[in-house]
Amino acid sequence: MSVITKIEQQRNKSRVNIFVDGAFFCGLNKETAIIFKLKEGKEVEEEKLKKIIFESEVKSAFEKSLDYLGRQMYSKKVLQDKLVLKGFLQEVVGAAIKKLEEYKYVDDELFAKQFVQQNTKRSKRILKEKLTQKGVSKDIISRVLEENRGSDEFEICLFHAQKYAKNKQIEGQKEIQKFYASLARKGFDFNTIKKAVKTVINKDFEEENNFD
Repeated sequence: MSVITKIEQQRNKSRVNIFVDGAFFCGLNKETAIIFKLKEGKEVEEEKLKKIIFESEVKSAFEKSLDYLGRQMYSKKVLQDKLVLKGFLQEVVGAAIKKLEEYKYVDDELFAKQFVQQNTKRSKRILKEKLTQKGVSKDIISRVLEENRGSDEFEICLFHAQKYAKNKQIEGQKEIQKFYASLARKGFDFNTIKKAVKTVINKDFEEENNFD
């Protein structure tokens, strides 16, 4: 059996340092220390104290997550990464995320739907890339895009084509290649780009012209 020899207030008023048998043992949420009646001179089992610490850290990670989510939605992976950067251990983060999922505070499908709805002028390919980077699964991405983006890819490409061509005089193969390249960088496929470019500048291109 060990003895708590000192409880010291941290700069962060919500946390304290716990010393056991004269040596620093851990930092702990102050509220947890009060709940478990930890005080100087109290005898404790180290394993029990470790369990208390783990529960305290999970609570802190959960509350920090709610703070983040109160400002904007995050995918599960991005939220995990933010918590790890804050110094929480992977096991603690995993337990906090599980709790958040149980309360439906973290939902990758709902996140993906909101992301797609907020980025209506991006191509499907770019949306897939961005959602993949945020850790959303391929199944969820495919389902969300199918349900929320339908067949409006041409209209979105046309919007960007009209924006690019505004106040520009596009004549000659070099300018047309630049036009194609601009739309390709935004993630649209060749056939969609070709149709949009033809619509905007009202010209038919010879089939031998290759702008891939």
